[in-house]
Amino acid sequence: MIPGRRSARRIAFALLALVTRQAHTQTLTSASGASLSVSAPTEAEYDALASSGTGNYAIATTCTGSGSADCRLFLQYGSNPQGQQVGMEYAVVSLTVDCQGAVANANSWFAVNPATVVIATQKNRTCNASFRFRVSPLAYNLYVSPAPGGAYKQQVRFVFTRP
Repeated sequence: MIPGRRSARRIAFALLALVTRQAHTQTLTSASGASLSVSAPTEAEYDALASSGTGNYAIATTCTGSGSADCRLFLQYGSNPQGQQVGMEYAVVSLTVDCQGAVANANSWFAVNPATVVIATQKNRTCNASFRFRVSPLAYNLYVSPAPGGAYKQQVRFVFTRP
């Protein structure tokens, strides 16, 4: 085993801090905890270039307001204490019928891209969805400086807005 891999396996690799934000009088809530942990990666995960997934993070959105447009959900990178962004991917685990633009498949992973609409919801409709996250690309020499406490941290924000 390569020494860098051995020491990297010993650290708690990533803590995903999820923050919900609302815009334009739309609502976005979650009954899930404010953060999800990504377990310390195994050698097989390094070989696969991706960590294991987190637990599920559930949200509920209601598209309201005076405008006639539909609402959209985006995922965006937030801050982190170590000053380097950790690459993240998400999978949509479950969706209700009023969630549009996505298909629930816990094995389909997509890169977090702030300009990409994750889910759309028509006005006066409620969308409930669950997500999982993982670190990707994962390489033992890519993220070499963990935050205080021995964990890499990356904040991902849910932004819910009207077009």
